This record gives sequence, structure tokens and C-alpha cells, in this order.
Amino acid sequence: MSLARRLEIQLGAAQMRTLERALAAAAGLDRRTLAVDDLRLTTLERRGAGTPVVLIHGFGGDKETWLLMAPWLRGRPMLIIDLPGHGGSTVIDRRRATPAAMGAAVIGALDRAGVARAHLVGNSMGGGIALWIARHHAARVASLTLVASAAPELAESELTRALARGENLLIPGAEDSDRFMRMVVEKPPRVPRAVQRYVAARRAAARHTLEEMFRGWVEAAPADALPRDLEAIDHPTLIIHGRCDRIIAVDTARKVAAAVPRSTLRVLDGIGHVPQLEAPRRVAQLLGDHLARVTP
Repeated sequence: MSLARRLEIQLGAAQMRTLERALAAAAGLDRRTLAVDDLRLTTLERRGAGTPVVLIHGFGGDKETWLLMAPWLRGRPMLIIDLPGHGGSTVIDRRRATPAAMGAAVIGALDRAGVARAHLVGNSMGGGIALWIARHHAARVASLTLVASAAPELAESELTRALARGENLLIPGAEDSDRFMRMVVEKPPRVPRAVQRYVAARRAAARHTLEEMFRGWVEAAPADALPRDLEAIDHPTLIIHGRCDRIIAVDTARKVAAAVPRSTLRVLDGIGHVPQLEAPRRVAQLLGDHLARVTP
């Protein structure tokens, strides 16, 4: 890596820290660490009256991926979790990266935070975890919002085609930052270019851990994998998906919407795999309207 690229990534890291602190303050979020068995899970939390909104990020991401959207949801209590192996949380191996193990860790975090019931919001892998919780811990879920969500069966996409030829687009190499960002987002978030390159470089640096977790997720035994009987999920469910998603094709969202009885699908034009970064205000509006409808 060239000196100029290293300096740009260092600048991006500093800009990212400043941006994260400002957005967390704007959303009224406080940092906290929760002990769940032998795991330490870092979180952002906003207390208040009512059923909390719990946000679960995607593979290789962290809790901060929700920060552009969070200020638009100031009126509700909120808990944003770094999943095991991500962000500031404890590193794990593949055995603890299955949907069941990740779902159990989120349930443990809810217990430690004193959250009996929550509105679950999950992006990508986080959506799959939300589906697992809704199926196996139904009483803990007030509603679901699935944002570019994983599912037990994925429609063909650029990711599935790449995986078939032995390439994982979700785990970039050290020089693949620009390609990675083009693959994941259709409408890049309004943050400095150095920040975008820092995010991709950080993911590349965690390559070994990410490869371990990805294998644990996709190779999970049937009992620990995503539920296939989605018709048994009886929660009010909002499904948000970008029409230009190259990672999880919009046809996957259509299949989930057809299977989950009380679901509503909203497809966003010109948006890729991370709608909460690409169209934060629009996603917050859709989520706010959904919560208003399902909250007594």
C-alpha cells in the first residue's frame, strides 16, 4: 500500500471517529458495554418510555452503520448492538457465528439491558438474526423491520455468482476498497472519501476473522440456521430493500414478503445494499410510520 493511501486511511479513521461522536450525540445515544456470558458486546443506547427499537447491523459492519439514520428517530428508546466478532465486541470463531448463536447473543444483550420486548430492525445478516429471534423467541418481538435482509434462500445476485466461483465480495482485499464500496452501495453516503476507504480497509484488515464467521454462518447445521418456515412468523413486518442491491437481490425480499403473513414490502429505487446509509431519512420515515401503526 502506498504512503499516500496509508495517510488517507489514517485521515479517514480520524474523520470517522469525529463523525460517529457527533451523530451519537445528535441522536442522544450513550455508549455502553454489556457482558453476555463470556462475551462483551458494545452498544449505543438511548433510554426512554415505551418499547425500544433494537438495531442489528450486517456482516462485517458495526453499530455505527445506523448512526446516519438514528437522529431521525429521536422520540423512541433505542439499543444498537455490535454483534459478536464485530465493532468493539468480543472476537469469536465460526462455531459462535451461526444464526442461532448470534440470535442467542442478541437475546442475552436484551436481557442485560432490561429489554423484555423490542421492535427488531436488522440489515443484511442482522435481518436474518431478527428472523431467527422472531421464530424462536416470538414473545420478545413487538415488530420486525428487515432492511436488505438475509433469508434462508437467496435469489441469484452478484454475490451468489461470485461465491460460486470462490470469491467473497463481502471480504475485500487491501487494495479493493473502491470496488467494495461500488458493490455494496448504489448511492454512496455523504461522507468524505477518506472515510469510505477507511471503512473498506478496516474490513480488509479483519479478513481472517470475517472468513471464519462467514463459514460459521453459511455452514450452520439446520437446527442452527435461519428458519425456513417463515410463514410461522406472525409479527407485523416491514421489508425495505434497494432495487439496485447487488449483494442480496430484491427478488429475495419478494420471496420473504410472500412467505411472512403480515408483511409489507417497500422497494427503494436507486438504492443498494445499505439503505440506512444511502437513504437514512427515507428509511427512518418508513420505520417511524411502521412503528406508529403497530404501537398501541
